[in-house]
Amino acid sequence: MRKTLIALIALSGLAGAKPVSDTQKTFSVNAPDSWKFSSGSDSRGVAQAGWKNEKNTGAMMITAVPVKEKSLEDWAKGAARQSPKTTISDEKLGGQAAKRLEFTTDEGYTNVLWLTRKGKNGAMVSLVYTSECKDDIPAIRKSIVSSFHWNR
Repeated sequence: MRKTLIALIALSGLAGAKPVSDTQKTFSVNAPDSWKFSSGSDSRGVAQAGWKNEKNTGAMMITAVPVKEKSLEDWAKGAARQSPKTTISDEKLGGQAAKRLEFTTDEGYTNVLWLTRKGKNGAMVSLVYTSECKDDIPAIRKSIVSSFHWNR
């Protein structure tokens, strides 16, 4: 069974980065120029915008969602329940409070998910990569936190 690599990423300050927005135009981040666009939806049918590298060893996914949880902490804890290996950290995303969730699957996929919100609007930026990914992952991660911007 072929695994599909999905990820969400925001890139700033990278040579060859391009600004991209979620499907609802709620927020934007920068994506590497060399990564190709691939659209789709998650298991709930929520539209997502995604980009992946040529060898499918690195990808990013961005999604805008309505947030029902009372706090960013509650949202992060709920999302972390999907994998017992998940660590949750405080981070800034575009200068705003965010939570970073991170875990590695048994298959070797490192998953990094940033969550932030503005009122009831939630933004999820996800980066997934393998050890075989030749892209500059530290620069991509740094770019994610610096390029995030609310459009409305």
